[in-house]
Amino acid sequence: MEAVALKERENQIHVKGEAPFNIVCNKDSLAGAVSQRACVFCGSRVVLYPIADALHLVHGPIGCAVYTWDIRGALSSGPELHRLSFSTDLQEIDVIFGGEKKLRRALLELINRHSPKAAFVYSTCIVGIIGDDLEAVCKDV
Repeated sequence: MEAVALKERENQIHVKGEAPFNIVCNKDSLAGAVSQRACVFCGSRVVLYPIADALHLVHGPIGCAVYTWDIRGALSSGPELHRLSFSTDLQEIDVIFGGEKKLRRALLELINRHSPKAAFVYSTCIVGIIGDDLEAVCKDV
């Protein structure tokens, strides 16, 4: 099966060894389900979001949760938990002093309230910068 690209995106794709690398970063992306320049968090949310009976908690600013909420539809035979958008809503104070305690409280409250079959905690770009240890918090909870 041959890969097909939109004509408008042909000059935004680089195949190793075929042409000089002239992709530019400072221009607008073409609209689509997920922009070719979206962050890693956005990509993980798109991949995992269709798991409808799981809790999806975004550890980061509220804007990140809103940006990706319902970005990709999910078929469900009953569970609607994925339709709710949960975020730790990190603020400036959390960025300065860390958001691990806030994450722990949010995760415990949401698991207690919704009893999900699984829980996904998404790390946003700012969390990577401040260095919150999501793995340790999740293992503890």
